[in-house]
Amino acid sequence: MKIKRGLIVLVSACFLCTSLAGTAQASKWGDILGSVLGGGSGGSSSSYKTVHLVGKMTDGDQVPIQGLSIVFESEKGGSWSTHTDASGNYRMNVPSDTSGTIVISGTGWRTIRDHLYTTTNSERIFNGYLHHDYITGKVTDRYENPMHWVKLTFEKNGGTSGVVTVYTDENGNYKATLPDDANYWVVISQDGYKTIRTNTYLSGGWTRNYTMYEE
Repeated sequence: MKIKRGLIVLVSACFLCTSLAGTAQASKWGDILGSVLGGGSGGSSSSYKTVHLVGKMTDGDQVPIQGLSIVFESEKGGSWSTHTDASGNYRMNVPSDTSGTIVISGTGWRTIRDHLYTTTNSERIFNGYLHHDYITGKVTDRYENPMHWVKLTFEKNGGTSGVVTVYTDENGNYKATLPDDANYWVVISQDGYKTIRTNTYLSGGWTRNYTMYEE
């Protein structure tokens, strides 16, 4: 009998919540109903406090970079993203008083990953600059004539990973996208010329020219 009476009260409460939908009373009755059922109220995921994460992204010459992806990944879970505008600026709301990782990336640019604490202030500023993820250069002979179809191989850390192979164009120019800024074994070869082998640190955005000599 007590169970039947309890069900009648529960059903009545449900009808009352439905009739008051969209009002403050509906929310209140929903909380009461949640208490009756032993659960919590259905809080919104946007109930946390937010801070404006803003900044500007440029290259090494302070030229704004448009279209970069800006992602904040919270250590507590969840991610928020936006893109830089024509002036290299970005702005988005993220949880305040939270630690996480900011990831900045774009085609042709070396990705930035940095630890970030959003603070409890109303605004958190994070500016930065990016450099390209490729190197460029020119290969010539001893008379400074451009050499076409020279093979250049970049092998990261002397191992089998991170191997990139490119060839020079008709003007002797090359462009090699490197997976990381790191030490590379560089091998430059063409029939009839002495092979160049060198180990050097290479960073995206750099220019490296080479001169080859006959065998």
